[in-house]
Amino acid sequence: DIDAILADEELIPCTSLFDFNLLAALDPDGTSHCPHDKTEQRTDGESAPNERRALTYLPENSRIKVPLYAIEKWAMLGFVRLQLPRHFGRKARERYEADPGDADLRKRNERFFLAGQRLVNLIESSSTVVAKALTSMPRWRNARRLAHTQALKQLSEEARDLRRTLLKTYAGERLRKNFDWSQSSGGADDDVSIYLNKLTEMERRLYYTGASAVTDLEEWKLIGNRLLLMGPANVNNRNNMMTPMPKDDRSETDRSGNKRSVTPGEEEQPLGQRRRLE
Repeated sequence: DIDAILADEELIPCTSLFDFNLLAALDPDGTSHCPHDKTEQRTDGESAPNERRALTYLPENSRIKVPLYAIEKWAMLGFVRLQLPRHFGRKARERYEADPGDADLRKRNERFFLAGQRLVNLIESSSTVVAKALTSMPRWRNARRLAHTQALKQLSEEARDLRRTLLKTYAGERLRKNFDWSQSSGGADDDVSIYLNKLTEMERRLYYTGASAVTDLEEWKLIGNRLLLMGPANVNNRNNMMTPMPKDDRSETDRSGNKRSVTPGEEEQPLGQRRRLE
């Protein structure tokens, strides 16, 4: 599914919960830290081994942005804490619910609804798995477990709100306007580019389906009640059906030389049996 593949390219902000090596490139600020070894500066100006190690180090609690398809496994294992992108956040959801009809969702994401749905499903599934894993943590880490549990609870509530907002936005005023535009557009001559530029790929597909249905209905109204002309092949078949079949005038010559008609029952009898009957 091409739409699902492109929807998974949505960048998801998240926070690392562990120290990662060789992942410093994911840090958007380009900063890295080494918690145990201090970097050493050599007299010749080259980087020391510890400093080179620090350049590839991604510390805990680093804020990074990773595509949805790449962060799924980390989220299920509890390596990162997911967050909602800005266009899925609380303020953005309030704007969508206040005026969903005029919101330019395509500017946020061409596959806005599909990406949001997949993100909500990932948050719900990962929160359930991680919450079960937190119950097995040792008691001396209760403070960290409590903080992580509260963060998961808050994220799950935001995911439920996002699911409700996506449903209201798609099935509310935007859906009615989509039906109105698809049913009232006059055809290829009407310029609907301004309206289509605000629609996501899912809404565009729905618009084209409705416009095609209207075109088919108009064609049926124009020629649907007329007598359909019969093609050449159908005319020949009809003439063959009306032509009478020739009669079966089968006959044979008897011993006197006169022709006599043969009944259907006689042709199946042997020649000697027929002579005895005569």
